[in-house]
Amino acid sequence: MLAAAAFLLSGKEASAQRFSLSTNSVEWFNFGTVNAEAGVAVSQHFSVHAAVRFNNWTFRKGDPEDRFEDPYGDTEKQFENRKQACALGVRYWPWYIYSGLWFYGRAQYMEYNRGGLIRHSAEEGDAYGIGLGAGYTHMLHKNWNIEFGVGVWGGRKTFSEYRCTNCGTVVDQGTKFFVLPDDVFISLIYIF
Repeated sequence: MLAAAAFLLSGKEASAQRFSLSTNSVEWFNFGTVNAEAGVAVSQHFSVHAAVRFNNWTFRKGDPEDRFEDPYGDTEKQFENRKQACALGVRYWPWYIYSGLWFYGRAQYMEYNRGGLIRHSAEEGDAYGIGLGAGYTHMLHKNWNIEFGVGVWGGRKTFSEYRCTNCGTVVDQGTKFFVLPDDVFISLIYIF
């Protein structure tokens, strides 16, 4: 639906070098979150993008042989920022496709489980909503670009909050609205 709207708004036919594949290095530094985004230009000023992120890693603090009692009575500390997310959106390029300033809007869904990073508690759930952002793409070569950008997203989440990352004691659960900083982009892009 978003792709059709962008194509109708453009009024022009897309030509050569209209596909892109990218990965965001900031996400890789976010505990090894595997990520990819594919894009297709539908005009000189609009492109449609689909993105996925996946992180299924749980990390343990300290030596497993040297476990200790923490203030909550747990014998093991762990931390995680696990997620499975997908997004579909449209970018507007004021100057020219895949070059210069851009703005985006997208719909996003994420299943997540995070905890033990800043606080001892953990939260897991499902979130869906709309994201907005902006950035800048610099052309490195005919087929290679680097982009920088930021974004926020807001929507509704259904969640359960736990006292600790591995105890299973629920302290809060429900459904609520949220607005969060979502993306920081430093992405390498291949254009073909």
